[in-house]
Amino acid sequence: RTSLRLARQTLTLVHRGMVADAPVVFSGDHLSTLWLLTDEFLARELAERTLSPLANLTVKQRARLGETLLAWLETSGSAPEIAGRLKVHPQTVRYRLHQLEALFGDRLNDPDDRFHMEISLRAMRLLDDRQALTK
Repeated sequence: RTSLRLARQTLTLVHRGMVADAPVVFSGDHLSTLWLLTDEFLARELAERTLSPLANLTVKQRARLGETLLAWLETSGSAPEIAGRLKVHPQTVRYRLHQLEALFGDRLNDPDDRFHMEISLRAMRLLDDRQALTK
């Protein structure tokens, strides 16, 4: 029963373009995506709450800072490393990181908050949903 449920969920994600279509798609290869999107309402709620410091920014600013925050969370890297990943100048990354520090404060140092930020940003990227970052 569980296998059938996972197969159906995976097929739904394939139809929505969230999982690459292939002659054979294994649900086991997409467990994190399935987990993140099992309940889209909860994913959006978590994102809205977790990313609320971005709420008063423009859509463009939210997208850029969200992208930078996710790159920082995924790499814990230096500005040059993040800049290479985002294809921007390291000084741009430093500027954005300072903005994020001003917006999120100590939350950037809290492991639970960082975890919530990362899963929220990853889920919104999967959903290709800037709306969650615009509230």
